[in-house]
Amino acid sequence: LKSGFLESERLFSPQGDTVFGFWMQTLADLELLDLELSGLAERFHIDPIGRTVALTGDEEWIRLRVAHLEKVGGKKTLYAELVDTYGDTNAYAFHNLYPYKGKFYPRIVRTLINSFGLKEDALILDPFNGSGTTTHEASLMGIRSVGVDITPMGVMLARLKDELPFLPEGALELSVSDLMDIFHDIEGRRWAHPNQTIHNLMLVLYFDTIDAFSRTSRYNRKGKAGLFIEKFNYVRDCSRKLKAIQKRYGLAFVHATILEDDALNLGKYTDWKEKFDAIITSPPYYFSIDYVGKDRLAYEYLGVDMKRVEARYLGMKDLRGFVYVAGKRFPAKVLQYYEDLRTSIELMYWALKPGGWLAIIVGDSTVGGERIPTTALTKRFCEEVGFRFHRLVFNPLLGARNRAIRGESIIICRKE
Repeated sequence: LKSGFLESERLFSPQGDTVFGFWMQTLADLELLDLELSGLAERFHIDPIGRTVALTGDEEWIRLRVAHLEKVGGKKTLYAELVDTYGDTNAYAFHNLYPYKGKFYPRIVRTLINSFGLKEDALILDPFNGSGTTTHEASLMGIRSVGVDITPMGVMLARLKDELPFLPEGALELSVSDLMDIFHDIEGRRWAHPNQTIHNLMLVLYFDTIDAFSRTSRYNRKGKAGLFIEKFNYVRDCSRKLKAIQKRYGLAFVHATILEDDALNLGKYTDWKEKFDAIITSPPYYFSIDYVGKDRLAYEYLGVDMKRVEARYLGMKDLRGFVYVAGKRFPAKVLQYYEDLRTSIELMYWALKPGGWLAIIVGDSTVGGERIPTTALTKRFCEEVGFRFHRLVFNPLLGARNRAIRGESIIICRKE
């Protein structure tokens, strides 16, 4: 039995000092590994059959950065440590704080940062920052970033992810009795706390709890307060794990700057002209995903006018009627969306330094049963405003429930 087990290990586990992570599952993962090693290693060779890599370069640096390898030079990578500690390839640190719709994978952000060769003195921008995947991942890697988003909940979540790693030891050590009191204070609209991070964290956990109860009865046995406490305990455990990893690896996290604003307003920040080393972003899919629906109860609690929020979305001006494109009928807002998207790309070009990198993650949408080639249009817009196209990687969304978007493309360009 022992010899059979060892033989199984030899057959199914990579044999070598520098090996793939078990999360490498698709052809896209091979492309992404090639992409990030091009920015991390001096030279490298990928063996997709043996699931190993031969490379030269600063192995300690690569071990702390790489997102696709489990071991480098026989030692465990930081990313593998995150995966093993949190039991997930993308829900480490505070990335899983709240189930915000339309998030993209932090592993993609890490890969792109590596492929661009960005160091701690770099500055990254995400003009469609959503709940802060780009800014949180950059902060964990010790790189400064700026995130801009138009949605109040997205901004609230992005700021929380940015602030939670800096809470002092013991700040989240609360008793069940404390948490019960907090839950009832929030319900009675009496909740207040001198630390804004803890104040907002409790609100977000409450919003997530109430939304869960509005959608399913499977939490009824726990009760709302019980589920609230369970969600808090999860965040507290995430904090403990992150602090332990930070100490073990000597990581230096940095704060991001999070702004509530419109991507079409970037030009008003006059000092941003040619300021950023890279832009990593994913424009929202307003025709395929209901971004406000999940946060409806939160906005009602906070007294935010949801119609005002929706009206500020990219392409969602008060346009009515239909337009015909290539003989196909679409709502007028679809055309406005792509006009606004092109304008936002012009502003990204303006904000990037010469030689700066742009990565846009997009997926083709379906409207009224008609597929819109968002990927091709976005690539064309990038080239029209002056970017040089560098590479496109298609990443399938395995197990995606949203049939309107079955995969995303990473469009990579450079400002000459």
